[in-house]
Formats: sequence, C-alpha cells, structure tokens
Amino acid sequence: MRKIIGTIALAFVAVVAFSGFGIFGGKYNMISAEETATLIRESKPVSLVDIQVEKEFDAEHLKGAIPTYAYPVKSDEERAKLDSAIAKLGKDEPIVIVCPRGGGGAEKAYDYMMSKGIAKERLFILTKGQQGWPRDKITDVLVKP
Repeated sequence: MRKIIGTIALAFVAVVAFSGFGIFGGKYNMISAEETATLIRESKPVSLVDIQVEKEFDAEHLKGAIPTYAYPVKSDEERAKLDSAIAKLGKDEPIVIVCPRGGGGAEKAYDYMMSKGIAKERLFILTKGQQGWPRDKITDVLVKP
C-alpha cells in the first residue's frame, strides 16, 4: 500500500513539475498581447478574428481585426457570423481569436473553427482578451474612434 501511495505521489509531483514547462499542453493555444502586437507591427501573416459585440469592437479593436460580432458564440446565428470570417481567412496563416476577456467565447469560437477543419496549430486565443490588453504599455496597434 505504501508503494502505491508513493508511486501516486511521485506521479502527481511529476505532472505538477512538468506542466509548467509545456510538456503537457493545454486544450487551447494562447498568445500574449506582446506577441500579437509584434505580429501586427511587423506585418506578419496573421488573421485577427474579433468576436466582440459591435459596441465593444467600435470602442476599441486591434489594427487589421476582422469584426464578426459573434460573441458569445452560443447560437447558430452567432456561429454563422464566424462562417463569414472563416471564408475570408487564408489557408496557412495563424489565427488569433480576440474575445472580450479571452475566455468562454473565445474557446467556443476556437472549437467551432476546429470543427470547420482549421488546424489547432493555427488557432490562438488572445490571453485576457481585448479587455485585458496592456493599454499602459502597448497602444500603437489599437484602433479607437
């Protein structure tokens, strides 16, 4: 019994220790505001799919973002809004999903895009979403009225 408990404890410690090093990947690929800003500044091939509602998008969004107004991506109507954006995407470039907070809506959009055949390796969620953007540090890639 002691051996079993010791083995379980050792396995738990290994999982905790290695999870911080990316060995056990999460369900969703995330991208930071800093990395996203660099892609925009350097005109790297990237598609920014913004799912914020229209009022939030109009108040602030990233340069080059494709507005979908699909948030919270729960209904067929909201998913249809993503379909129009998917039709505009290239075949190889990374896709950054911009959500109000980088949570459930972005995850639903990510899952939906995967169900439409977009490879997981191309999909990223903006960490903390538009509301979590570090406005005190990065303003040159924001569009405001």
